[in-house]
Amino acid sequence: MKWLLTTLLVPTLALAQPPGQGGGQMDPQQHFDQSKQAMLPLIEKSIPAMQETKSCLNQAKDQAAFQKCVEIMLALEQEMQAKMGRGDAMQGADKAQSQPPKMIEFNEQNKQNMLKFLDQSILVGQSLKNCFNSSQSPDQMQSCMQAAKPKQ
Repeated sequence: MKWLLTTLLVPTLALAQPPGQGGGQMDPQQHFDQSKQAMLPLIEKSIPAMQETKSCLNQAKDQAAFQKCVEIMLALEQEMQAKMGRGDAMQGADKAQSQPPKMIEFNEQNKQNMLKFLDQSILVGQSLKNCFNSSQSPDQMQSCMQAAKPKQ
């Protein structure tokens, strides 16, 4: 599930990268517009799935119920990977380098860790969604995300 948080952070990382790395130059506004168009639907889909998973976890009392909650997020991660171009071409390389996902043991500590992770991921997703919706330029997006950062 850590991949999901990384996925949600991709737009801010992408916007922080100067356009044109690795070849031709891209106008920063065009880069922002493309990022917004590609990422906003994924973010909008991920927030309800994370909320559904959180609700599921809050009710989970045993391994079977816990695993059903985990499967909600695994399905979302697979769908997001496919939509971001990490589908068929990357799956072969990923499978060669990684083991199948381990079943996460149900216990109170794992449950609390996942709930904490989901709370953080939901906040990041909502911030990204709000900033994408309210921003018309890369500078506005960057300012919005800076303002949305939690104070430590």
